[in-house]
Amino acid sequence: MQYTDNEAALIGGLISNYFLRPAVSAALKDSYTRVLEHLRTGRVSAADLKQIQKALAFLTPTCQMSREAQRDLMGASLKTTALLSSCR
Repeated sequence: MQYTDNEAALIGGLISNYFLRPAVSAALKDSYTRVLEHLRTGRVSAADLKQIQKALAFLTPTCQMSREAQRDLMGASLKTTALLSSCR
């Protein structure tokens, strides 16, 4: 199982918009830059999934979105959990 193109785009967009800002620490930016690169190349590791899971858990309550966008975000979060479970 892996992310669909839409799920990867949603996750990548959220990470880019919220965690690659100038005010974010260099270490956090570097961490999420690696996650984005792995997401783009289809080489997502368990460590990347944990970072994605943290990002989605942080952003879900803070993002004001349409119901459709909320559903997509929840779907990506559930898939991340499932992918992480399959890595164990």
